[in-house]
Amino acid sequence: MPKNTIPINWYLDVAEVFHWAAMVHFVLWFTGSWRRHRRTETVLKRLVKNGKLRAIRYGKQLIYSVPRRVKGKSNDELWGLSKVTHGLACTECLVRFWRSRMDGEVIAERFFYGLGSVPEWGIRYPSGKMVLLEFCTKSNFTFSGMMMAKISAYLRNLGKLEDKFQAKAIVVFVIDVPRMTVERFVGSLKREDGSLAGARAGGDSFPFNPFFFTDYETFLKVPLGRQLYEPIYFWSDGRQYPLRKNDGLDTH
Repeated sequence: MPKNTIPINWYLDVAEVFHWAAMVHFVLWFTGSWRRHRRTETVLKRLVKNGKLRAIRYGKQLIYSVPRRVKGKSNDELWGLSKVTHGLACTECLVRFWRSRMDGEVIAERFFYGLGSVPEWGIRYPSGKMVLLEFCTKSNFTFSGMMMAKISAYLRNLGKLEDKFQAKAIVVFVIDVPRMTVERFVGSLKREDGSLAGARAGGDSFPFNPFFFTDYETFLKVPLGRQLYEPIYFWSDGRQYPLRKNDGLDTH
């Protein structure tokens, strides 16, 4: 095997943490480049042929997932459009966070089951910090009470997640609505729920309030590899911050 060839089992490992993925997500994960990657093309075809991955048609492209996500579905069937769209967005966010700092341990969604709150995925860093992602579609965001229910659940359950993974967590909400809408929502948290910022330790400063919010459009506009560093995340004071400013994952 050539020295620089990406092992096939690496593709399977990555597919386990992806929800749904287009070929470009695998290419970006391994190379950080948008250019065509023949090794990835060959491996994905082989894994589908051998039943290790399943592929379904999504528009003009194929998208891939592990078999348990599409059990009983035909390869060319566009199955569960809303689930597929949501899954692709979760993977897009993961790839961009991963390329921002690649020394973390990615934790798949299924490892959070039974803890009361289930993020799309987590990344635990050597510094002892952990990012948990919540991707919210427009329909989920506008559904009455859903956002506050998620936040309240994290306030109840974050200690259990941190104990299991031995890391201090922040929760990043990436929301598919206009940025002004996200900003207004964050402002409403402070006005309508003054206890939220101090719910963990009675303070109004990080890490006592572990929530950050941004809109999906702005998130995607940040260059690949800069998602941790750009000040695009609203915090409870209404200001915008990066998630990392030094060698530890921190905020302001």
